[in-house]
Amino acid sequence: MPKEKEEIFKKIGLDVSEDNINLDLKKTKDFFNTLQDKLEEKAETIEKSISEGTVDLTKNVGIKVDDEHINIDLTKAKSFIEEFGKKIEHFLGEIDHVASKLDKK
Repeated sequence: MPKEKEEIFKKIGLDVSEDNINLDLKKTKDFFNTLQDKLEEKAETIEKSISEGTVDLTKNVGIKVDDEHINIDLTKAKSFIEEFGKKIEHFLGEIDHVASKLDKK
């Protein structure tokens, strides 16, 4: 298994070898709690920005909204969506791979 995949699995508490799959529930719970906290924090920031009439996601997403304008950098938005899609696709591929190993056993 490539080193990158091992690191991702370690972060979520999953250790996969040819003969075993070990799941550290504490690491898994901590990972998802941390992820939830980060998502809630981002959601609160975005909600606050929307209520104030300003949203500035120009750096990564290419979208900026203020009281008078909506500016969308289509190149950045397209790039963000493509990269996000690739990450989701990769993650789902890993889940399928692990599930197929389980099916074989």
